[in-house]
Amino acid sequence: MTDNPPQGLTDSEAAQRLRRDGPNVLPSVSRKGLARIAWSALTQPMFLLLLATAALYALLGSLGDAGMLALSVLLVGGLSIYQEQRTERVLEALKELSSPRCTVVRQGRALHIASRELVRGDRLLVNEGDRLSADARIVEAVGLQVDESLRTGESMPQGKHANVEGEGGRLFAGSLVVRGDGVAEVTGTGAHTALGAIHRSISQLASRASRLQEELRQLVGRVAWLAAFTCVVAATVFALREGSWTQGLLVGLTLAMSLIPEEFAVVWSVMLALGSWRLARSNVLTRQPQAIEALGTTTVLCVDKTGTLTHNRMALTALYDMEAECNPGAGEPAARFHRLLAGALRASSTGGVEPMDHAVRATAQAAGLAGGDAGWTPGPRRGIRDGMPYVVHWWQAPGEAGQTVAVKGAAEAVLGLCDAEPALMQRLWETADRWSAAGLRVLAVAEGHAAQAGDDAALPGGLRLAPLGLLGFMDPLRAEVPGAIEECRRAGVRVVMITGDAALTARAIAQQAGLIDGSEWQVMSGKALATMDDEALRRCVRDVQVFARVDPAQKLRIVRALQRQGDIVAMTGDGVNDAPALKAADIGVAMGLRGTDVAREAASLVLLDDNFASLVEAVRAGRRIFANLRKALGYLFAVHVPIVGVALIPVVMGGPVLLLPLHVVLLELLIDPACSLVFEAEPAPDDSMTVPPRPRDDALFSMASAARAFAMGALVFVGVALVQWGCRALGATHEELRMASLGSIVLGNLLLLVWFRGASVRLTHTNTVFNALLVGVCVVWGMLTAVPGVGALFGLPDTSSPWALWVVLPAGWSLWRLFAISKRH
Repeated sequence: MTDNPPQGLTDSEAAQRLRRDGPNVLPSVSRKGLARIAWSALTQPMFLLLLATAALYALLGSLGDAGMLALSVLLVGGLSIYQEQRTERVLEALKELSSPRCTVVRQGRALHIASRELVRGDRLLVNEGDRLSADARIVEAVGLQVDESLRTGESMPQGKHANVEGEGGRLFAGSLVVRGDGVAEVTGTGAHTALGAIHRSISQLASRASRLQEELRQLVGRVAWLAAFTCVVAATVFALREGSWTQGLLVGLTLAMSLIPEEFAVVWSVMLALGSWRLARSNVLTRQPQAIEALGTTTVLCVDKTGTLTHNRMALTALYDMEAECNPGAGEPAARFHRLLAGALRASSTGGVEPMDHAVRATAQAAGLAGGDAGWTPGPRRGIRDGMPYVVHWWQAPGEAGQTVAVKGAAEAVLGLCDAEPALMQRLWETADRWSAAGLRVLAVAEGHAAQAGDDAALPGGLRLAPLGLLGFMDPLRAEVPGAIEECRRAGVRVVMITGDAALTARAIAQQAGLIDGSEWQVMSGKALATMDDEALRRCVRDVQVFARVDPAQKLRIVRALQRQGDIVAMTGDGVNDAPALKAADIGVAMGLRGTDVAREAASLVLLDDNFASLVEAVRAGRRIFANLRKALGYLFAVHVPIVGVALIPVVMGGPVLLLPLHVVLLELLIDPACSLVFEAEPAPDDSMTVPPRPRDDALFSMASAARAFAMGALVFVGVALVQWGCRALGATHEELRMASLGSIVLGNLLLLVWFRGASVRLTHTNTVFNALLVGVCVVWGMLTAVPGVGALFGLPDTSSPWALWVVLPAGWSLWRLFAISKRH
């Protein structure tokens, strides 16, 4: 008795096997556990410098200072571990979202599930373009060919058949279905698959850093070497001047902690990880960080019509059998169209989830054809091929010597294969054009007879078909598409529709979406495109808004023509043959619901809901993430200027050490969350989608940006220096000078944070993280200055100061903003 009946497993059986065998995933060696995260954080330069400084204080006998630094080590380490662990959780969640999908039959229902939920015994529906994630035994197969090069190294696809012993009747995890379809029973999951045997070698392949990440690493390395040189010089100068090498060493260590820009790596990883998570919440999955870098530069969005601009909910709304037509969707009887519907059923897949096949089956059932053709035996079947946009299915009719073929596909292609009276063919062509102009997707159905099928289920040479009629499908435009296209237009992003539909259908949908104004030259057919060379296509590609009846190879030509014009192209695709165009585009966008695994692997973004509005939202989010990343880097560059300046004051001018290691720790506890969390949570400005895309070669942090950031940091340092000058003129003690320097640096830090966030921050753009951070800073400063004994632990005055009361004002303002946010939500 089979372990997998035709109706598949029940939900309870699948759940029980999932608990028993575990999810269908390979053991992850790239995931960082808590121990790895802690080790990575505790070996950072800042952490090692804190340990060295604490050890130095202990050797000097300052056990209190050493203890405080040891506590600060725990705080800094805990913050680093928290941020890294949060980033890791986000990345793991995104990895689960990006896992392949598959279709299984459970309790007689076809379900689209994540491949990690596959269990042994599942009845798996295998289709062209699927990347298999489990081992399986083939139960049914129609023209099934599989690329097993990942397992065997053999580049040629292998034919697979049902009920065959050996590898010819089995499917293996990691293989790619390049042709045909079938049904298989899952026999192995997770580590118990063929892919598990080569998992170790695959897991050792290190991912490459992006261009921007490499630039940041080089910048950090250069600044680190500069910091080391500066610290050695400063420590030596101070020691020779003051006659104390221990104090000189403390000055050098403090300066090193203030100079090392370890936040650059933090801001990169945290902002991109959390930015990717925000995109995923908007139904856009980021597979490559380079996509986020490029989103803000996109100038052209090349999108498919079906399922992206429309709902991909096909309803069969028109039937024509060369004598009459009706609209079954409006309740008109379809009983007289039995011959047309029977032919359409024979040319449709029996168990798939293709929307138009589903609509045909639903209409046929309503017309009383639910039982299909009794006694007819299905034969070989052939799906859509390049240049042949139609499906071929051979059948053996009872009592007939030859075979009957049913063909369904694009009207002009199928009608071109037919022979009939000229008047009848003329009526078919006129009806197809009229329906297409009304926005219907038109398919023609035909049948023929031959002694046997051709190779690979092809039509034998010279065979002419008899037309059965036309099917008209309505796929309504998404309501949000016209607004999204208008938003793209305001943002300087051009939208180009590339579809396999007829030109009249594509023009009608494009007009509804507001993509074209009806001009003939704005629509080009694949037939006209095929007559052009690359140079002619480059010259006219900017004037065409709609490409109709385009095959995947022509999509690649369109992408390259746009790129030669200087455009940054985002391209959507869903099929196996779309992979080259997705790879060639600056940003490849795969469909998450109807896209093949191959398309998703080739893409850098995946639309989880196949919605064009989500893609436009991704462009907005990409602009926001890049702008905030640039703000954060500018803030990081500027905020270190006054800290380094104050650390150098005693080296250059003499006097007491103003900035102690504990002070640097306090400032780091402010800078780290500010640069990563505050800027990551910064909303997009109102004009983010009303300005043109930034140029391709626009650097993230140019010399001009560095100069502006340095100028702002220098301005803050001037203010800190003036405060020091005034305090010294008033005869302030060493502790009071330190409090003045620390307080002025903190105030300057917050002012820089406000300035880099944007000078015109309004109530509608409230940043919750910033307000929470401001409250925390006020609380800490209040403890340092108002609670007796706390300040002394940090080398500050031991007595409370009346100036501490001023922190009530910013703290109260931030609390009011936080209360207003909670009230609105």
